[in-house]
Amino acid sequence: MPPVVMQDMLLVNIKALITLGNLILLFCLLFIYAKSYGQIKSKFALGLIAFIVLLIMQTVTSNPIFHYTCGWRRMYALGWLWILPDLFEFVALWILLYISLKS
Repeated sequence: MPPVVMQDMLLVNIKALITLGNLILLFCLLFIYAKSYGQIKSKFALGLIAFIVLLIMQTVTSNPIFHYTCGWRRMYALGWLWILPDLFEFVALWILLYISLKS
């Protein structure tokens, strides 16, 4: 049974790292959009800020560290499928950050 525990902890650690990466990308995007809103006062930029803030809240609450501090355990029943949505979010945020920095 110990290898299963180690595998589960590996999944928890990978998910925690990916969600931390998502948070870093989201805060970078928040900084870019807040700077943009400060310059042009666009409702679109304000909408992007609201969207990013909501994504930050979603990312914080999907982090396994948050789950453990709330007392929840064994959230990794789906194995690697548990990590895929966060990985897709990371790639999407990376693309969005790349596009935002280029414009």
